[in-house]
Formats: sequence, structure tokens, C-alpha cells
Amino acid sequence: MMKKTRFTPIKLLVCMMVFIGFAPDSFAQTDATTPAAEKSMEVKRIALVDLDGVLRAADANNRVRELLDGQRAKFQEEFRAIEVDLQQSERDLLAKRDLMAKDEYDKLVTAFQARVSSVQKEIQYKRQSIDNAYQKALSDIRKLAIDVITKIASERKIDLILNRDSSVIFLPHLNISDEVLTRLNERTKNARIEVEIKKTVAQ
Repeated sequence: MMKKTRFTPIKLLVCMMVFIGFAPDSFAQTDATTPAAEKSMEVKRIALVDLDGVLRAADANNRVRELLDGQRAKFQEEFRAIEVDLQQSERDLLAKRDLMAKDEYDKLVTAFQARVSSVQKEIQYKRQSIDNAYQKALSDIRKLAIDVITKIASERKIDLILNRDSSVIFLPHLNISDEVLTRLNERTKNARIEVEIKKTVAQ
């Protein structure tokens, strides 16, 4: 029969010392690597920017709006002329109703309705084209603004830049929106802004 081993206080102390003597080595390796891993995720400098506000106030955005307003006014003029022509065509068609055979008159009505439908599609297409052109131009300006923000972050060694909407309370000096707007306007002041809108011809 196996004899039970009794741990005297001295033996127990020695066992504890042996365990404690080896334990720190295994834990020390983890502790030594943890700060290095955490250091790469450490954020020391933070800034905020109101990106949407910058884009609304940007000079380039205002110039794009002016160009599109000009295009919109031009299209409205064109369609007013087409509308007047359609109204006259409708009056002429109604005047012929009692002077033509029903089949022939129905053909003219069908042709007129097709023309009206074509004009309506043209108007819808032009409106959509203007909206798409503005969104494309705004996207390009946004990319330039992001470039400006990236450059500021590099110059000031900022670790993290948040959108203004993500913060409720912050110190005023953390907001770099004014500087972003100033640099964006400077960068785009001599830029040639073109807005391309494809034009279809109503039948």
C-alpha cells in the first residue's frame, strides 16, 4: 500500500517557492509583449471636422451650383418653347376632328400623344442628369477635402479625426473645420470646373 506523503510547513513553503519562481517567467513574456501591441493602437491627438459643413461652404461647391442653375434655366427655356408648340399642335388637332375620318384622326392623336410622352421623358431625364452631375461634382470635392484633412493630420501628427456629428461636447481648439475649408478653397480657386450633362433630343 502506498504511503501518503504529508507536507510539513517547510516542504510546503519550498513547493510554493518553486512554483512562484517559475510562474513569473511565463507571465513576464506576456506582459512584455502587451505594451508593444497596445502602443500601436494608442491615440494621443484627436481632432474634429464638420465635413458636410465644409462642403456646403466650399467655393467650388458654390461654383458648381451656379453652373447647374444656368443649365437648369436653359433647359426650362427650351421646354417652354416646346410646350407652346405642343399647345398649338393640340389646338390644330382638335380643329381637324370633325373634318377627318375617325381612323385618320385617331392616328394623328396617337402620334401627338407619343410626342407628349417623349417630351415628358426628356424633362425627367434632364432633371435627373442635373442631379447626377451635382452629386458627381460634390463627390469630387469631397475627395479633395479628404486629401486636405489627411495632409493636416500628417503635419500635426493627429492620430484620429472624427466627424463633428460624432461628438456632442468638445474643446473648440479640436475643431479644424475652418482650416480645412481655407485650404480646400485655396486648392480649388484656380481649378477648372466643368459639369457634363448628356442631352437627348425629344421627338
